[in-house]
Order: sequence, then structure tokens, then C-alpha cells
Amino acid sequence: MVLATTEKKGKKRVLRARARLVTLVLLALVLLTPAALSPRLDVVRGDTFPCSSSRTVLLIQDSPPRFHAPNHDPNGADVSELRARNMPFCMITSDQLASTDLSHFSEIIIASTQNQAFYDNLFPGGSIDPNLSGWVQRGGVLSANMADCAAGGSWSYTSCGSDSSSSFTFIGGVTHVVSFSNDNDVSIPSHPIITGQFGGTDGGQIGDNSCLQDLDCWQYASHGYLTNLPAGTTIILAESNGPVFIEYRYGDGLVIVTTTSIEWRYDYFQHDFQNLKLLANEIGYQDFKTNCQKNDGEGEFEGSHGHGHFKHHFRHDHQKCQDNEGDEVSSTDRGDGKHFHSTWIQSGQVDKSVQLGQVTRTVTIIGLGTIDEPSTTGGIGIASGLPVSFTYIAVETAPTSPGWVSFSFSDGFTNAGPVTSGSIVLHGW
Repeated sequence: MVLATTEKKGKKRVLRARARLVTLVLLALVLLTPAALSPRLDVVRGDTFPCSSSRTVLLIQDSPPRFHAPNHDPNGADVSELRARNMPFCMITSDQLASTDLSHFSEIIIASTQNQAFYDNLFPGGSIDPNLSGWVQRGGVLSANMADCAAGGSWSYTSCGSDSSSSFTFIGGVTHVVSFSNDNDVSIPSHPIITGQFGGTDGGQIGDNSCLQDLDCWQYASHGYLTNLPAGTTIILAESNGPVFIEYRYGDGLVIVTTTSIEWRYDYFQHDFQNLKLLANEIGYQDFKTNCQKNDGEGEFEGSHGHGHFKHHFRHDHQKCQDNEGDEVSSTDRGDGKHFHSTWIQSGQVDKSVQLGQVTRTVTIIGLGTIDEPSTTGGIGIASGLPVSFTYIAVETAPTSPGWVSFSFSDGFTNAGPVTSGSIVLHGW
């Protein structure tokens, strides 16, 4: 094992040495271009991609993270990838964050390498804006590209200081140390950001064997390492001093953070060396985690129709992407002694509302199913299989409320009431 590791590192050193000359030549060429001599393009208007209730993905950036590539969107790598994936996104600038209602967004992306005003707005007083941390705590999924010190800004009290005590404080207490590295290593080869499982057309398997491929060089591969990690943090990539790509739970939400040059390599000035995979994998993984959360429930509820105010059974499972089981809605007693089981799920939609800082999540599932008549001999029922359409609504169990379910069938029967045993879970992983 030691010999294999030594050979791997030796191979990487040789390949990096061979590529270093190519890198220097490419850098010399780009420095001679007019684009390199002009200031980085700023987003002219904060409403370039305006927000509305239909836009559930939010990008926070004041200017493109790097010079835009001629074959990419001039607003930067994040915009290019979001548009390539046809995601419903909008954009705000950092000075709009504190006053923006984030409650209807399910995903937020922070662009890297911004100016100092951006980081001062993102970290008022040196700590992350509570509007953002509160949104994550209530179930949001955040991708934070936090490489700094490339456009005049740093999330530190001292300008691009290398002392960890100077770092601003990110969500969950995370801090960082500015440290430029050209050698990053994979910590978990099976992580979807590495395998590219959700990377789409631009994504793919991340390798680690030479310069200007997936991980190493890029002048630089990472701009710092992350410190003060919360318990249970998953380290995805690291350099010799510490992690540079991590994820961790915060309240009901998830935080994905990197200090890699993830957008620089996406918009690299030489088309043949552009590397889209890491950013595409990150955004794809974020979207998967957002849309593949727990969505199930089972227990008894106190119905308002049928056989009076009695307890009746409910069950739903609508998280096939989590457990690979078939989606279903069923009841061994829907309230009139008849038994119901879904045969086809047409749609399932989770909605959430926030009141006084508390989140209420509701799932609505629509489909087709069959009704079995009750047995006259005490059995579980006669498999008559009468077809019906149905609408099932369930409100998540919360610390201060028991949850609530409702059944409505095309044969005219309805039943609804509070959950008396069991639970409904509509978030988390």
C-alpha cells in the first residue's frame, strides 16, 4: 500500500513537471491578450436574471467569478452551467441578500472570487448573514464556492491573510485559512461529486493523475483549506493542509462548500483545457439532494367521516430515489371499512410555508388505485379491485403538532383528520 501510494505521488510529480512548461506558455499567451489587460466584466444590473415565484434556484454574485470564456455565458461559469441544465434560476447581488425573502428557494449557489464588498455583505460583522443561515437551517441546500483572494476580496478580517484567526465565520462555525495549492486529492472516490453520477452532459468521473485535467494545477487548484468543521462533516477533496471540498448538515438543511478553483477551470481561457466536470457535478449533486429527500408516512389518523370519529390507517412512500422502492399510497381502512392501494402515481408535490420561523411541509399525491370491499367473514377484504382516482394530502409531523392526513376518492368518499400514531416525514436524507 505504501509503495503504491509513493508510485502514485511520483507519477503525479512527473506529469505536473511535464505540464508546467505548457501551463507557463499558456499563461504567457493569455497575458498578452486584450481581455487580460482589461478589468473583469461586472454584471451591469442586479436583475439580469430577475426573480419570481417560479424561480426556485438562487445565484448570489456581484460579478462573474472569472473572465468568461468566449464559448460560455458572459455572466460566468455558474450561469453557464445553470442555463445548460435549464434550471429555474435567478440572481441577486450581495447587497440584496439581507432584504431578500429566501423562503421559496430550494437551492442557493454562492459564486467564488468576488470583491471585498461582496464578502462584507455576505458576512456582516464577520459572521454569515443570518438570513442565509436561517434558510439552510429550515431545509435549504446550499452550494458555496468560497475560493477568495483572486478579485480583491477575502472572507477574512485581514486582506487575504493566512492566519485562521482572521477568517470570517461561515455557516455552522466553519472558517478557513488562505493557502494556495496546486495538488488536491480525492478523499472519497465513491462520492457523487467525484463519480459524476448527477453531473449531466458536462459532468463526469473526476480523475487525479495529471495537470490541467480534473484536479491539479490550474494556477491554483485551491485557494485555501477549511477549518473548524462541524461534527459529521464529509470531506470530499483535500490538500496537504486540510479539506478543500466538504458537505455537512446544518439544522434541516445541507451545506456544500469548496475553496477549489471550480469556476476558473470551467471558464479556462484555452478551450482545449476547459474542465466543466467539477462544477457540473456539484450543481447536479445539489439538485439531486434538493429533490430527493425523505417523503413517507405511516400510522393512524382520527377520521372525520365514515365510521364516525375512529382511528383509520394511512401509508405513503414517495421517495423512490432514496430507497428504490415503488411509490405508493395505501390504507388498510380508509374510514369506511374498505381497503385502498394505489396502482399509479401521477404526481407528488411537496410545498412548504414559513410562519414565525417555523416550517410547515405538505405533500399532495394524485393518482389511481383500487378499492377492496370489506370481508363479511373477518378477513382482510375481497379483492374486488374497484378502480378509483385519489388525492392524498399529508402535513408533516412537527415537534408541536402531530401531522394531518386527508383522502379524497372519485367514488365520493373523503376522510381527514390529525395523526394519532406514527409519523409523516417530508424532509432530510
